[in-house]
Amino acid sequence: MVGASSSASTPGGHSSAGGSSASHGSSADGTPGAEASPGPRSITPTTVKDLRDAVTTNGAVLIRGTGTATTWGAPVRDARTMVSLAGMDRVLDYRPADMTVHVQGGIRLDVLQEELAEHGQWLPYDPARSEATIGGLLATGDAGPRRMAYGSLRELVIGATMVFPDGAIAKSGGHVIKNVAGYDLAKLCHGSLGTLGVVVELVLRVHPLPQTSRTVMVRDVDTASAQRATWALTKSAIEPTAVEWCEPEQVLAVRFDGTADGAAARAAAARSMLTGSLAELDEGEAHSFWESHAARVVAEPGDTVMRAATRPGVDPALVGALSAWADRAGVKALLTCSPATGAYTVRITGADAKAHAEVVKNWRASVEAVGGFVMLRRRRPGVDAMVESWGRAPGSVEVMRRVKGNFDPENRFAPGRFAPWF
Repeated sequence: MVGASSSASTPGGHSSAGGSSASHGSSADGTPGAEASPGPRSITPTTVKDLRDAVTTNGAVLIRGTGTATTWGAPVRDARTMVSLAGMDRVLDYRPADMTVHVQGGIRLDVLQEELAEHGQWLPYDPARSEATIGGLLATGDAGPRRMAYGSLRELVIGATMVFPDGAIAKSGGHVIKNVAGYDLAKLCHGSLGTLGVVVELVLRVHPLPQTSRTVMVRDVDTASAQRATWALTKSAIEPTAVEWCEPEQVLAVRFDGTADGAAARAAAARSMLTGSLAELDEGEAHSFWESHAARVVAEPGDTVMRAATRPGVDPALVGALSAWADRAGVKALLTCSPATGAYTVRITGADAKAHAEVVKNWRASVEAVGGFVMLRRRRPGVDAMVESWGRAPGSVEVMRRVKGNFDPENRFAPGRFAPWF
């Protein structure tokens, strides 16, 4: 993220003064030989106490896990200190018999899943960014296709420890799976994008690892057919784990997890319910499809990625509007939709920043017209100067502002991330 120009050890952590991209012999405007101002200092604490000391420093603070979501929302303004959770990445207590695991916020999801798998268990959670940290995934509110069956990460949290901007350390829950009194820290942090506090520890509820997974694919499925199929599947007793629809390919993918016999029977039942060009993918084909699905959502540098939330279903008007605006701008728009939850992810490729910004602005207006909202997760360089990362503020924005004011009255944590809302 930044280049280290000097470093010095701090008790329990590592600190360095970072240089911006203009710091190597050039000024901010690119004049060779001019001295540039240093970028944010970087600190990597290894204990809760050291992290608390790091975040109570003066100036704006940016919390970083593996850096997979640094572009989500609006750009952070003038961060003075970057606190990395790379030094807090351990499993603290794992109780397979109780089906709970206590981890530090900096542990990567893929690393944790590997350890759980050794005991035949897993977190039923499949965001595209499997290399992201557990704390970062909670803070971004991210979830993958299996959210339809298992919910998001916050539903798996039974205990949490957070550090707030004033240095306060708060805990809720524990290893026992039950409701607790007081603040639900997981729900407070979920989707906050690092603006309220730092998730330093989590106690998570784990599940038995499914014996197998089956994927049924239907091709040439238009919006109306995708919606009818989704409603039929969700109202049935076969309980799909995920239902995803992709445009412009017009492919509907239905996934089933469980025992070998159970998943096979449910997949067979789905095939009898669905119509059109359908097939059950073999293990290799299914793996390839879901891997490509994840890559499509994450995208590549130079792409712009929008995430829209609307009411459940596949809205033909929204899909048609996206296609029309993309054609007019001369870009390619790849859409994935989770019909059961009303989530759309759009990846824009090709053309220039102006074209990307036009598609964002115009499609956002279509989404907002039906009561939804659109945020930018990634943007082509230059897009920020032409369109905001967040659109029209929701009705709950005053509550969001009050919560931010209560927990971070000086606006030091990720300032600007929710601009222009606050």
